[in-house]
Amino acid sequence: MYTESSATGPSSAINPRVEAQSEDHGILPFLGPVLDYTPGKTITIERRLSLDEDLYLADHAFVHAPGLKPLAACLPVLPLTMSLEAMAEVAACLVPGCGLLGFEEIKAARWIELTDTEVLALQITAHVDRHDAGRGTTFLRVAIQIEGQAQPAVSGAVLFGCRYVAELCPTFNELSAAHRHPLSAEQIYSERHMFHGPCFQGLAGEIIIGDQGIAGEFVVRSPEALFRSTRYPQLLADPALLDAVGQLIGIFAAEHGRTAFPIGLKKLEIYSPTPPPGTRVPARVEITRSEGMILYANVEIENGAGAVWMRIADWGSWKFRWEQRVADFRRLPDKYLVAKPAPFSDDPHPGAVILQLTAGDLGNFDLGMLARYFLSMEEMPIFQNHARVPERQRQWLLGRVAAKDAVRLWVAGQDRLNMLHPAAITLSNDVKGRPFVKALPGCAKAPQVSIAHCEDRAIATAHYGEVGVDIERISARDASFIDAFTTPHERALIESFPETERHRLITRIWCAKEAAGKLLGTGVDGAAQQFETLRASAGSHIEVMHKPSARPIIVRTAEESGFIMACATTPAAELADNANRVCGRV
Repeated sequence: MYTESSATGPSSAINPRVEAQSEDHGILPFLGPVLDYTPGKTITIERRLSLDEDLYLADHAFVHAPGLKPLAACLPVLPLTMSLEAMAEVAACLVPGCGLLGFEEIKAARWIELTDTEVLALQITAHVDRHDAGRGTTFLRVAIQIEGQAQPAVSGAVLFGCRYVAELCPTFNELSAAHRHPLSAEQIYSERHMFHGPCFQGLAGEIIIGDQGIAGEFVVRSPEALFRSTRYPQLLADPALLDAVGQLIGIFAAEHGRTAFPIGLKKLEIYSPTPPPGTRVPARVEITRSEGMILYANVEIENGAGAVWMRIADWGSWKFRWEQRVADFRRLPDKYLVAKPAPFSDDPHPGAVILQLTAGDLGNFDLGMLARYFLSMEEMPIFQNHARVPERQRQWLLGRVAAKDAVRLWVAGQDRLNMLHPAAITLSNDVKGRPFVKALPGCAKAPQVSIAHCEDRAIATAHYGEVGVDIERISARDASFIDAFTTPHERALIESFPETERHRLITRIWCAKEAAGKLLGTGVDGAAQQFETLRASAGSHIEVMHKPSARPIIVRTAEESGFIMACATTPAAELADNANRVCGRV
């Protein structure tokens, strides 16, 4: 253990914010009304996070929908490093004249997020745990609790004293198999490989990655734009720069196909004041171990003048894998799709986009977050109302995601432009329950859509003519079921196929009738009786006739993973007379 220069802290005032407001300088921005206070022992402060006051929250929102949704609908989350700052400021009120030395055993139990609200009340409680006279260090236990929650969201120890104390002596091995990251820091942010906005864009210079570590540079940024009420906050740590530690570890995790979010640390030591804004500080991370879902790392950050600024032991990050399509979409939702092409072997539907989506395609991506990306403000309440039946909610969302991706891809194909953000599109249902595009910005004519889902799968199509789709699992059907939806001609057709193919054919016929019913707008109820199968090939084609109008309809079917998909579209000859329906920019 060794000591360096003295560490000084805030004044002895319980609420320095109140004292300093007249000069707008030196304010501890996370202090608020005192709810309970025993000098030198314990203090509880209420801090109301506010989208109006805490401007940095706009740069730490999980959902990227600029101009389409209010910030409160985009899951703004308090960074863990901002939680550390809040804990330190409250603890400082109990140790006047001392400076922040670091943190120990920080654990984040849950995100502190402003979900569909402009304000979130927090209670931050600190109490003196013990004093180590030999080290001149006071240990304070601090917890942040969200109003209405029984357990703390973040908790741990904050260390204050009059001299910096260095006990961490990590060794950093030479980076093996080292290589330069192909993207610059500017590209990492502009291409949204990190979702952070300007307040938290602390990476600078080149990044070097090895087998078990990563090195880079951070830039110290001015705190002027973090809070509305003050341009000169007195920050005890540098929470914006510290967030870049998690970003650097996130870049390492991405090299190994993982996404990582910080969840805590064992120990953080500070050895000098925060360098001036603009200072570039080298940083080194070594991955020490991976235990289950947690990745642990040691970190060392210099002060830009050749000395060590701080060290961190066992920075913990929750690591998980997102499917690449989902990760790409989350990064740039106006450039990537989540749904995939439906497995039709040919191109039987000129002008139609037919996509499918399964729950498995999403991996462990949170459905609530996916909904916030895809759904407009008008659609979100519908999704939330389905929460009473989770399976129905999931199916409804899968169908909307597939349909919106189909619309986006169709529009991009017509205009040869970038795709729209899915939240810019609103789908609704008419009086018969048929989905239609209600809002499509900048598009004179919208495509027609059709959606179907079964179990954990959905299929959807977008087309400038009438269209219908269906999906069903191939399964055995009893005789009463077959008699209820087939005609004598159809039963004879079924009997003409090998017995091993009959269950598949029965499902194809059922799907074809459902798809045809959607195309004509007659609805799926009673579709089995209104349509008759004229012929069915051993491949994909089924020709059905709408008996009331004697209109023949060619339906294409496809099979995948034990499911039959069917799509019926308006014939090309009919579409030639409706060319004016093609989407055009206005």
